[in-house]
Amino acid sequence: MLRTNFYLRTANTPKETTIYLRLFCKSKGIKYRTGIKVPPAYWDKKKQRIKPVSKFENHLEINRYLDIVKKVADKSFWDLTNNAEGIPPTLSTLKDEIDKRLDRVDKEPVLTFFEFFQKIIDQSEAGTRLNPLTGKVINPNTIKTYVTTLNHLKDFQKKQHSKITFENIDLKFYNSFTEYLIKEKKLASNSVGKDIQVLKLILNEALDLHLTSNTSFKTKRFVVLREESDSIYLDKKELEELKDHDLSDSPRLERVRDLFLVGCYTGLRYSDYSILTADNIKNGYIQISQTKTGTQVTIPVHKAIVGLLEKYSGKFPASLSNQKTNDYLKELGKEIKGLQKSVNKTITKEGASKQVSYAKWEMLTTHTARRSFATNEFLAGTSTLTIMAITGHKTEKAFLKYIRLNSADHAKLLKEQWDKR
Repeated sequence: MLRTNFYLRTANTPKETTIYLRLFCKSKGIKYRTGIKVPPAYWDKKKQRIKPVSKFENHLEINRYLDIVKKVADKSFWDLTNNAEGIPPTLSTLKDEIDKRLDRVDKEPVLTFFEFFQKIIDQSEAGTRLNPLTGKVINPNTIKTYVTTLNHLKDFQKKQHSKITFENIDLKFYNSFTEYLIKEKKLASNSVGKDIQVLKLILNEALDLHLTSNTSFKTKRFVVLREESDSIYLDKKELEELKDHDLSDSPRLERVRDLFLVGCYTGLRYSDYSILTADNIKNGYIQISQTKTGTQVTIPVHKAIVGLLEKYSGKFPASLSNQKTNDYLKELGKEIKGLQKSVNKTITKEGASKQVSYAKWEMLTTHTARRSFATNEFLAGTSTLTIMAITGHKTEKAFLKYIRLNSADHAKLLKEQWDKR
């Protein structure tokens, strides 16, 4: 049973003193501060209320408030007791409940758009924010895209001289921001799309946390721009030339080449084939949980990889950073005769599409290995489902983006089918 009574913090003082509500239950007590002060001369100890004197103008309002506090305390006690099937709450729990019902709980300050964005980055870097699909920490490369988008938004805010808030990110904002990225930042369509993709991710999290009720970003016109990539692949002849190229005078490039070949014969992303160890091989199969998606994949050990493992005493070639490896691959590719051929690439800059010609080695990256694996296996007649099981793609649509075939490749495939008939 709850017992209550109001009392003054200091009864013998000429100054105003705070009114407290003492809460008793099972011979234990706790004091609850009402936040109201009164001169002791105006306090009626027996009635536990302020005396009805004209010198204290607000006595009626304060006494009504004290009535409310007592009723809230009583109701909170019985509600908590009933919810606990007859077990009275602790006095500390009761005190918290009274605060809540009187709206006296200290509320967390409302985060601004940029404060929330930075919080997402900080939590990702600290490893306390996980990928909801994999349950793993956010990849450092992903965090870099967050930072890039945040910086672009801050630059845009300065340019516009208008504060970006959760509520003003609408279609008008989308059109202005994308125009800024295209014309001022001179970004390609896929780079613009990446900024919008990250922005939508931040807004979705804010919506889930009730930091905003704005859903303008969910409309179809708030689209993530995407442009079909003209990324290259290396065919079997080019891979053989790369593999056989003498690099005995450059151990640095030789190691990068050999690790790149591991990617070409596993179909893994660089984030995965760069961390392979002998422990990943079991009974002639490579087993690894993909860093990006968390998908477990099993890949037969190709004879080319068997040779590499023998070359490196049972280990995979040591890796460098992705960026440094890309630099070295281009340096290496420049030496390969078959990679001197020109390749046309379509890019969109400042809203206009144009074709640019590159030597094939200039487009060589760590990701070329994964595309080469998928395309060469497809050309060899391996079923799409089997290749997808190796690469870890969930949909055929996503997988087919990795198939880099030109009209001549398709014509050759068709002729092979006719010859078989």
